[in-house]
Amino acid sequence: MSKSYDKMFQKRSGICFFLIICFFFSCILRLTVIVTKDYTKVQAKQSALRLSAGMARGTIYDRNMIPITNSEKKTVAAVTATPRAITGISNLLSGAELESTLDMLKDGKPVLCEVENQTECDGIAFTEIFEHNSSETPSIHLIGYTDSDGHGVSGLEKAYDDILYCDGNVDFVYTSDGLGNVLEGITPTIENSDFAMSNGVITTLDINIQNLVEQSANKLKKGAVIVCESNSGKIRAITSRPLFDCTNIADYLEAKDSPLLNRATSAYNVGSVFKLCVAAAGLEKNISSHTHNCVGNLEIGNRFFNCHKRSGHGVVNITRAIALSCNTFFYTFGALTGGESIYKTASSLQFGRSIELCNGISTATGNLPSNDTLLNKGNLANFSIGQGQLLLSPVSLLNLYNSIASGGEYCSPTVVEATLKNGIMEEEKRSSPTKVMSNTTADILKNALIQVIEDGTAEEAKPSLTTAAGKTSTAQTGKYKGSVEINQSWFCGFFPADKPKYTVIVFSEDMSLQEFSCAQIFAEIADSITEYEYND
Repeated sequence: MSKSYDKMFQKRSGICFFLIICFFFSCILRLTVIVTKDYTKVQAKQSALRLSAGMARGTIYDRNMIPITNSEKKTVAAVTATPRAITGISNLLSGAELESTLDMLKDGKPVLCEVENQTECDGIAFTEIFEHNSSETPSIHLIGYTDSDGHGVSGLEKAYDDILYCDGNVDFVYTSDGLGNVLEGITPTIENSDFAMSNGVITTLDINIQNLVEQSANKLKKGAVIVCESNSGKIRAITSRPLFDCTNIADYLEAKDSPLLNRATSAYNVGSVFKLCVAAAGLEKNISSHTHNCVGNLEIGNRFFNCHKRSGHGVVNITRAIALSCNTFFYTFGALTGGESIYKTASSLQFGRSIELCNGISTATGNLPSNDTLLNKGNLANFSIGQGQLLLSPVSLLNLYNSIASGGEYCSPTVVEATLKNGIMEEEKRSSPTKVMSNTTADILKNALIQVIEDGTAEEAKPSLTTAAGKTSTAQTGKYKGSVEINQSWFCGFFPADKPKYTVIVFSEDMSLQEFSCAQIFAEIADSITEYEYND
């Protein structure tokens, strides 16, 4: 009995000892987990004191690296609660600003404040913060705007958001202890302080030319102005009217006259500025000797098509027909040239197609009548003077007038020179020039456009400080305000006339709203750019 009891006692004792050992190890394990977890929290807390000075976003520059966005900046100081820092900030601030800063420092934590100047002082760190958006941003329809999260919504801001967007703010980061107190004598690191200047988009715009164009474009109620380098296709200025304030977009979403619409890239009725495309197609087919006696109208099929001068222009050749914008000449010239040849020339100019200005920004497609449509004599007649189904954007017309200015070839219009990422510049790819007419054809058309200004329909387009060539246009829209048809007006030209440097497109969506004509605005722009470059 005793032996049996001893064995049972030993067995139970062994089991109890084993359970005690297991309990002991579980306590140790639990304590280790708790201590490790708490240490991790403390360690994380020790490096987590950061002050956000503001958002960072890359810069959109002009071609000379002058900032278009981020053009305004302010200096932000991070001040610690040390005697030396308090003395230093007292020399930079005064009045209510100083009083507010000193009051916040009583908590013992670093505080931020805006200052006019920087100074070297222990306990104070500085950085610059850029005001990315401005109510006065030039070429706002091209530049675009951002949302409250700092992402691009339209224009270049949207097209290059992957380069311009910064996934983080400009932060002062302090090393602190487990209780969140800043460790003395350690300067904070500043995150993303150089992002704005080392990331961005370099445009083809020239801010000085852009500002001159903005002033002249204020004479437009609804329309657009473009200034392009004739031989390269690089757009130096582009603007649309009405304008909008990118810092207050909500007021424009349902506004009258659609101020958010970029009219420089939208498609419209064209009119007589298209006659140069018809002329180019005919001259390339050696129909240069054609003349016509304009009596004010011409019977085509079973209806009469009118000239804008009802009394007629008399006998005209192609040069005088362009200078006087004679419709009946172009009815006959278009018929001789043929719809297929005109269509081919128009297609080579990218008419009826969307033109990509840069990655993510393109013009409206517009409309180019089909070859089958042009088999109808009436449709061909309307097409020959730029009416009917034809729709083009102001940007699209650059190709035609750049070709005339540059010996028969054009480079597709572009608005971006390069991108900048982490300080490394990468140039945008450029397309090769496209030849659409011979040098001889281009010269004939250039001389005709000079006559338009010298003694033709656009004498008011003549600048005072340079020579110029160009063409006016009044396009019927088939839309009415009451009983009055809305007509759109254009002037397309270049200067100087002998060695063209700039091609200019001026467009008005409703000429009845205009106090100044597109031709007058062209002359003002040509003079202001000429004067600026002479004095530069």
